[in-house]
Amino acid sequence: MSDNPDPAMHRRAPPANGVTVPARYFVQLCNSLAETGVDIDEVLRCAHIDRTNFERPDTRLLPAQVNDLLVSMRRLTGRTDLGFEIGRLVKLNSHDILGYGLISCRNLEHAIQLACRYYHLMNELFTMSYKRRGQVGEVVFSPVTALPLETMRFFLELLSVSLENQVQLLVGPETGGGDYRLSMPVPPHHQRYFRLAPSRFAFDESAVPGVIALMSSAMLDKPLPMWAPLVVQQVEERCGPRLRPPGPGEQWGEFVMMMLRESQGQHLTLDALARRMNVSPRTIDRGLKRENLQFRDLAQKIRIEVACQLLIGSKATVSEVAQRLGFADTGNFSRAFRRLTGLTPSDYRQDAMSRQ
Repeated sequence: MSDNPDPAMHRRAPPANGVTVPARYFVQLCNSLAETGVDIDEVLRCAHIDRTNFERPDTRLLPAQVNDLLVSMRRLTGRTDLGFEIGRLVKLNSHDILGYGLISCRNLEHAIQLACRYYHLMNELFTMSYKRRGQVGEVVFSPVTALPLETMRFFLELLSVSLENQVQLLVGPETGGGDYRLSMPVPPHHQRYFRLAPSRFAFDESAVPGVIALMSSAMLDKPLPMWAPLVVQQVEERCGPRLRPPGPGEQWGEFVMMMLRESQGQHLTLDALARRMNVSPRTIDRGLKRENLQFRDLAQKIRIEVACQLLIGSKATVSEVAQRLGFADTGNFSRAFRRLTGLTPSDYRQDAMSRQ
């Protein structure tokens, strides 16, 4: 146990402007490592984390704490597969009350949509989005904050493996596996992924940062055995209040900007945001107009803000960035980008690289 506990480690959630992830997932990993003889007290001491607070059910970790914990784990275990390992440990009931809602959904697509709606309760370091094109559904995990390279790769493995694990628990291997694409090089322990067949995993470090998972209609539409609409409703009622609209004296513009940033530039519409908040689109529009703001302008500003991050922080082409952010074509994206920054996307990337 640390002699000087990290003052940021406490039972209450950190301030809203600090993205966090629940500690309970890392407690599962620590318990698993302890079974193999790893001294968890030493792991936590090196990470400057107090064990008593760490193991409380409502503790959340800031990105810096997560990074310190992973550095400590890697140093004391010598393992490269910690992201894979924690992914295999995460089950539906790992997600507190939300997990019961996921188990009680109508089918896999319903469960994915519920997870997307309340993903901030599971992990604020990434967003989770979903869309369906005909017979194929696409789940995308995107980072919302800068992370050290090894920590980013840890999360990419955690997210992809835990999703695959939970999907298989819900629908079974007989419906076929999904296709998972991770924006990282092939890991040293890549042979562990072969055991997840029939699911397939591909690695590409030049791709836009994140994870993309593709699933067939046979998987998405398979009825789940514990379908209980009343349970889902009750879970949503418990989770929903955490996404309340701004109160008296609070700024609508700041709130909408926060939600748009959490969507990582994905095409979050006014109607979709209203549904998340359980208010009408007109309510949001009125709140913004009182501050002389328009939703369309804010959405465009955040999309370009995310575009700047992707142009500097990844090897994705301009057309790939445009597609990722939902622009109809590269020309529309370039015009919008130049209107707000004064530069074309290519010139912006070249200028940023020349100053590094």
